[in-house]
Amino acid sequence: MNTGLRRTFGAFAAVVSLLGAAAATLGGTPTSVVRRSRSFAAATRDPIARLQAQLDAGQVTLAHDSLLGYLPALLKTLNIPVSSQGLVFSRTSLQTDKITPWSPRAIYFNDDVYIGYVQESTFLEIAAVDPVRGAVFYTLSQEPRARPVFSRETTTCLMCHQSRNATGGVPGFMVISTIADRYGYPVVGMHDGSTTDATPLKQRFAGWYVTGSAGAQGHAGNVYSPKLAHEITDKPAYRAQLDMNAESARPDLIAKFDPAPYLSAQSDIVALMVLVHQTVVHNLITAVHEAAPDAVFEDSMSRVSGRDTTSRAQPGGGPAARLRRDVEKLVRAMLFVGEAPFSGTVKGTTTYAQDFLKTGPRDAKGRSLRDFDLEKRLFKYPLSFLIYSDSFNALPDLAKGEVYRQLRAILMSTDSSAEFAQLSTSDRAAILEILADTKPDFPR
Repeated sequence: MNTGLRRTFGAFAAVVSLLGAAAATLGGTPTSVVRRSRSFAAATRDPIARLQAQLDAGQVTLAHDSLLGYLPALLKTLNIPVSSQGLVFSRTSLQTDKITPWSPRAIYFNDDVYIGYVQESTFLEIAAVDPVRGAVFYTLSQEPRARPVFSRETTTCLMCHQSRNATGGVPGFMVISTIADRYGYPVVGMHDGSTTDATPLKQRFAGWYVTGSAGAQGHAGNVYSPKLAHEITDKPAYRAQLDMNAESARPDLIAKFDPAPYLSAQSDIVALMVLVHQTVVHNLITAVHEAAPDAVFEDSMSRVSGRDTTSRAQPGGGPAARLRRDVEKLVRAMLFVGEAPFSGTVKGTTTYAQDFLKTGPRDAKGRSLRDFDLEKRLFKYPLSFLIYSDSFNALPDLAKGEVYRQLRAILMSTDSSAEFAQLSTSDRAAILEILADTKPDFPR
């Protein structure tokens, strides 16, 4: 990878971030980028680092495709389904010269790796989850080589992928909804920002192509402004009259662009909704990892001095208090607290829902946290499947114990307050039973 290429590598577009104007919208001032870049010089344990070690040892090879380069082989090797493909047509990356409504960027992902493919690009964009450090970014040259080499990317990516508002200040991911003009350029001032499970479906996926149906309320995918960004003077008025939900039930995208250069002509809404959920939870797990060392140190000092470790911090201050706050955010996201309600059945157009179900444990009754609902909410049993992820499992005992303590307090409670209204008594019982059968370290 030459230095010019590295300079042009921008924020990973699967979890789209905006440079320039959008960075300001997202609160894009990087936090501790220099510190984080230096720490990245250390070896990582993410799936790409492990794959590189296998390539170096001759244990794995990657076949090169004349059209798609290493993309098909990489997806197969990392067990990333083609059905996960999501297509972004907004120019929300430094590869703006190649991303357009007629040549969108393709995103593929599984639980811990994201891969971006751009037509005629000389490299693939890759982001992987290190169990402790969070998001780690790479590029892979599309030129055929006897032994492919992943190039590590740091500060350039972290300029957007470590912002306070978008990722919580940790190296992370985000799915951005941004209205684009007919050339794919974001219309500054009409930007919706980061998407979460709480974002109403009708506001999600602007700047993305989407196949499938989101029910009566629709979604904001597949639509772009017929005017160019600089031609829109009164943005609030223009937005009010622009119907962003006009194309919410497309079975395919053939009329939008030529799908021949892609592995699929689909951009499945179910896959995109899973993408939204897991990017948020990944970031929150990383935040807990960052808060944990100070809290662990404080806890150990308290134990040495004989102080009570159960009430070791004043409310609102201290490392332990920070850890509890970060865990609280994580637990609520994992339980889908505040999830936007569905207004009808969400239907995809690929085998993604079936492919997603193939991994992950099931309890004695055959239930899994990966089981979809898609009528009232995303999952049948509303607790994140990322509780099985390497990054969650790598949490220090003190942090994981706090997660489990808060989870049990909520799931064992009959609290029917508005915050937990989506958790019925049967939901709570089912989640506890699933965890008891599939999560050996979860307290019985």
